[in-house]
Amino acid sequence: VLRRASTEAVESLRFVEEISLAFIAFAAGAELYLPELRGRFRSIGIITGAIIVVTLIVGTLIVFLLGNWIPFMVDFDTTGRVAIALLAASIMVARSPSVAIAMINELRARGPFTQITLGVTVISDVLVIILFAISASVADALLTGVSVNLGLVGLLLLELLLSLIVGYILSKLLQVVMALPVEKGVKMVVVLALGLSVYVFSNYVRTLTHDALPFEILLEPLLICMVGSFILNNYSKHRLEFVQLLEDAGPMIYVAFFTLVGEGLQLEGTFTRAGEAVD
Repeated sequence: VLRRASTEAVESLRFVEEISLAFIAFAAGAELYLPELRGRFRSIGIITGAIIVVTLIVGTLIVFLLGNWIPFMVDFDTTGRVAIALLAASIMVARSPSVAIAMINELRARGPFTQITLGVTVISDVLVIILFAISASVADALLTGVSVNLGLVGLLLLELLLSLIVGYILSKLLQVVMALPVEKGVKMVVVLALGLSVYVFSNYVRTLTHDALPFEILLEPLLICMVGSFILNNYSKHRLEFVQLLEDAGPMIYVAFFTLVGEGLQLEGTFTRAGEAVD
């Protein structure tokens, strides 16, 4: 609103956003403590399943019915509108672990409801990756008239498996860092650097596979950091120290992250597109 930061300036601070997202993923994994979640897995599964099914059905129906008022959908036939509506609904399934974790930490919320909410948020964010790939394949089949591309689903499963493996390796590195006989501040810096390195590594793998293979391998940095934190939190002796470190670093990370989120909002473009849609 005040135009105090240019688009180039915000883009140059992208590494701060990546560090913040990695930290938030660490915090999400640290909240998933198995002894506290036992007995709630059934509730988490039912709620997650219900959210996905209802969102897909209602979201697809609403977007399809609004097709005449969405400019780029007007020229599509019924099949095309169904494909677009399905893709839109699959995106609606996504949740925001960053917002959930920030609110939980800000309000110091604890208890069964908080744990179930966080569990549903994290699982939904993982499942939406698979769901979107399947929806994209179905939409492509509807638009082109060819069969569903199972290779895309297979590639996605490979990417998830590789992300889990890298997450396990990250958990071991985090344990090494937490065992170092150094001050807490030094550990905090190294943990944040590891989080940033996950994004750097993910981008490197994407570029490398794009140049050397007929397809790209897209690792999921948030999932990698979440898995690393989850393993450390549940299968190491450093849980309490790691959680305390995250709590101490939380305020400055959230200030940086949400300030950048606010700077990145394109209000002018949003209102312009909204006006075009109304016209």
